[in-house]
Amino acid sequence: MTPLERFLKIALLCLAVLPGVARGQKATEFKRAGEKYFANERWAEAAEALKRYQEEKPGDLNVLAQLGICYYHLHQSQTALQYFEFVLQRNPRKLAADVHYYYARTLHGLSEFERAIAAYKGFLRATSEKHPLRANVLDNLRRCVSGLKTPPSPEVALVENLGDRVNSPGDEFGPLPSVNFPDRLYFSAARENTTGGLRNDEGYEDAEKGRWRSDMFFTQRTTAGWDYASLLGDLLNTPRHEVALDVTNNGQVLYFFRGFTLYSGEILTDTAGKAAVENRPFPSPMQPEEGDTGLFFATDSLMLFASRRPGGLGGLDLYYTFRTDTGWAEPRNLGAPINTPYDETTPFLARDGYTLYFSSNRTESIGGYDVFRAVFDPIKQTWSEAVNVGPPINSPGDDTYFRLSTDGQRAFFASDRLEGYGQRDLYEAFFKQARPEQLAQRALFTQPIRGQAAPIGASTAQDVSLPVLYYQNDADILKEVNRRALQEVARLARDYPEARVLVRIHTDPAGGAKFDLYQGIKRAEIVAKALIERGVPARRIALQSFGAAYPVALNALPDGRPNPEGQQLNRRIEIGLVSVGEPLPLRLTLQPRATPAGMEAYGGALLAERSAGLTFRVEMISARQVVADDAISLFGDLMIESEAESGSYRYCAGLVRTYAEALALQREIKAAGFADPIIWAYVDGLRLTRSEAAGLVRQHPGLAPYVRQ
Repeated sequence: MTPLERFLKIALLCLAVLPGVARGQKATEFKRAGEKYFANERWAEAAEALKRYQEEKPGDLNVLAQLGICYYHLHQSQTALQYFEFVLQRNPRKLAADVHYYYARTLHGLSEFERAIAAYKGFLRATSEKHPLRANVLDNLRRCVSGLKTPPSPEVALVENLGDRVNSPGDEFGPLPSVNFPDRLYFSAARENTTGGLRNDEGYEDAEKGRWRSDMFFTQRTTAGWDYASLLGDLLNTPRHEVALDVTNNGQVLYFFRGFTLYSGEILTDTAGKAAVENRPFPSPMQPEEGDTGLFFATDSLMLFASRRPGGLGGLDLYYTFRTDTGWAEPRNLGAPINTPYDETTPFLARDGYTLYFSSNRTESIGGYDVFRAVFDPIKQTWSEAVNVGPPINSPGDDTYFRLSTDGQRAFFASDRLEGYGQRDLYEAFFKQARPEQLAQRALFTQPIRGQAAPIGASTAQDVSLPVLYYQNDADILKEVNRRALQEVARLARDYPEARVLVRIHTDPAGGAKFDLYQGIKRAEIVAKALIERGVPARRIALQSFGAAYPVALNALPDGRPNPEGQQLNRRIEIGLVSVGEPLPLRLTLQPRATPAGMEAYGGALLAERSAGLTFRVEMISARQVVADDAISLFGDLMIESEAESGSYRYCAGLVRTYAEALALQREIKAAGFADPIIWAYVDGLRLTRSEAAGLVRQHPGLAPYVRQ
């Protein structure tokens, strides 16, 4: 008796009774049930029924082949191989092409590339030129060759499955590392006991042909590992598919997909703490009902996604779009070499704004979808060739949804590699060193708005230009060229007494965010003192420091060397006149120095765009000295604000459009240990008093809940 025959004999002796099928049933009923489950891709039930038939009527090669296919889909690769090899030894020429194909796919999935190549060639010999799987097999042959040539990544220390408290025999995908909680992970899953249960594409319950609906989940890392997954809010998940896509506004706004199928539906938004109440459609150029997918927000105003829309290079291509004053711009194709005639999907742009990760099933992959990395060259204005990041992140399966953690020490992704628990599992990659692209100062690979954004102030009538002021250190803030500019600001302030002077200070990274912010507000006080000496009342001067968060130039070159010219351009002072009531009878623009080609960063333009109109921030704490509490850095869009000669500094976080978002952020800040966070409203970057806000409700209806609080 051969080892394969012994395997089958032992397997038959260890059969479990198929749930819902009595032992006394006839063999034909087991076969009929098994083939029905098989046709509906219910692999576990099909395997149980077909094993019972094999017990009653042993030796049916077609049934043994189907069992092998079931075990392939159940990720029991060695068992699948034993069935395939047994069948192929008996009668290889008369077997269905599927046996050859799945035998090759199993070897491929086990990274036995040379044996897989031989098996794929066996499939080609057994099929005609018109077989629908031939093109896929030819591509897989090329991928096996790539697998033989692609070395493991030297950057990765370990890749680990998140375990059976998170993963299941179902489908887990779309990991989203939390922005505010480093040990929390959000994800989506279609698996047993999800809210929608088993439903068909029309949305009706269907225990026979239905598929599990996907829900949104989260899990928490503990000292013992990842904890049991929990549903993300009882009100967010419904009988339809829900898929968490991304978050913006420092983790306060969730974007998620909802639809009867995973390929047609709509994108909705949910503000933290407002589940099922604030779910509004997301107006954007994405068309999920047409198959657009893979949404990723690089910033609140830069979105990437994958689409099959006409005009692409073939298959799914990656596109990007910017939010403008009038909505989202027309999406642009990222072009070659990012996109190819194959599929590119699930993009992730690192914090440096130049390093793009995405998944593609091009033939340079080692299996299905692999994770690739490309880098934008700001000097040449081109993308590098995409490089396969290699094993152990990539496998012969589909590896998608790659995302770096905020600290760059880890990455999360989904994979259907054969050693997993089910269809797709979630994995965590640990790097030997933090990925530098995730630690670098954010720039953008392309420019959302050409030219410096227009003024902080309002417009109509007279055109007035003010230069952006630059400084090397505190001592030369009041150098001659800057004093002349301040004299002009003082003259305008006297001519327009209804306006307030808004002084905004920026710098390059020097002493850490909390110290850069504090040094900035002290520099703003130097400017305020000079304006007061030139006749501007202190009560009309507002001061804001943003540290190094909004650069206009690269602080470091792409090769990592410091960029002194860019650092100088980031040490800047922007001064404007703002009126929160009637618009001023002048159109004020700022005139910065030109940024050399290849050094551009667009933080300044983004801040101007996001500050325009009505916004909200949350004051975390007010102090008279520097606040060194590291909890400050848990939140984004940090700013220190003050008034001239007050000596009091308000540490603020967030830059959001709605009061509901501000309330959610306020709760987060309170949970982080700040006793009395306060919401403030702003118009065109200037903080409003309560009386000012009450007078502007008609002009800005979003102020109504703020005024009523």
